[in-house]
Amino acid sequence: MAMIEPSERENRWHHADPAMLVITLLLLGFGLLTIYSADGRNLTVTGAVFKQAFYAVVGLGLMGLLAALDYRILRLLSLPMYAAGLLLLALVLRFGEVIAGAQRWFVYGPVSFQPSEPAKLATIILVAGFVALRGQQIRGPFSFALSGMIAAVPAVLVFAQPDLGTALIFVAIWFGIVAVSRTRWIYLVGCLVALAPTSWIAWYGILGRAPFFHQYQKDRLTCFLHPDKDTLGFCSNVVQARITIGQAGLTGHRFADAAIVNEQQGLAVSTSDFAFAHSTGNFGFIGALALFTLFLLLIWRYLRVAQLARDEFGQLIAIGAATMLLFQAFVNIGMNVGILPVVGIPLPFISQGGTPLVTVLVTQGILQSILMHRHSLAFGRK
Repeated sequence: MAMIEPSERENRWHHADPAMLVITLLLLGFGLLTIYSADGRNLTVTGAVFKQAFYAVVGLGLMGLLAALDYRILRLLSLPMYAAGLLLLALVLRFGEVIAGAQRWFVYGPVSFQPSEPAKLATIILVAGFVALRGQQIRGPFSFALSGMIAAVPAVLVFAQPDLGTALIFVAIWFGIVAVSRTRWIYLVGCLVALAPTSWIAWYGILGRAPFFHQYQKDRLTCFLHPDKDTLGFCSNVVQARITIGQAGLTGHRFADAAIVNEQQGLAVSTSDFAFAHSTGNFGFIGALALFTLFLLLIWRYLRVAQLARDEFGQLIAIGAATMLLFQAFVNIGMNVGILPVVGIPLPFISQGGTPLVTVLVTQGILQSILMHRHSLAFGRK
């Protein structure tokens, strides 16, 4: 590797994307205000907003570190990172903490760790590296199927937790990366066609075998179609989310005490799955529109990285990251407004959760690295 002069290293930071950072900070501000309100304005060290702010600082630090690191080294580390992710996913099924019927976290006192989050990033990197390495061979059925297996293995482990929403994110990541590769579209169409019978078997079972979904999971998935049938159970969150958004008005209640109390009585998960509804209650239609616009702008900056990247590996990482962010934001907001089933996908930056926040910030650090190191590839420096 050629020696890099200090001035050249400094100049690389000029190629970073400051707009991505500004949008990220605005989204972090939205999230902290939402959690602050949902947690009853608790600013103590043990409060949710303090913990989220701590993870934000950690994530921003790691983002800067990953931005300075040449992203091409991740190609060499992709397989060990993926293997470590699978190991953690397997271990959490055995030793993880069971919370609300799901075994998704390692808990050490006040600190929790959700291994499915870094596993998503490891899957993006490995699928991107595999597709870029295969080149034209990805047009063959074997390479196509093998790329799918890379995403399918962690998806199955996550589904077993059970966590359907996150399992679907792995599938979306793979589909987004492969869709822009050299693969044959007939394979992708075939996957979409096979989705219908596969879903039917998973829902109803076949040949006497029990379905993959338990009844309580079916009830949660279908309650958005008829939420009024279960106003005292899980579906009450769907009803309350609609009410909260509908009553927010143009500017929201802006942290009014009575509104917060009334909302929290009905919206039990206002810091996680239904953080968008709570945020809309605070900031109204204008705030929801601003939040939606920020996500669109951030996805656009991700896609800009894919456009400017000088190698296919960097391009596909950016596409995978954009797909992950788009899928999570679209599904979560759809859950909150009642047009999609509730599958437990948090809203990036807004929902409470340290591991998801750190993961998305680390991902952005890698995207900044792709921008900062693209000129060394352009001039043939290895």
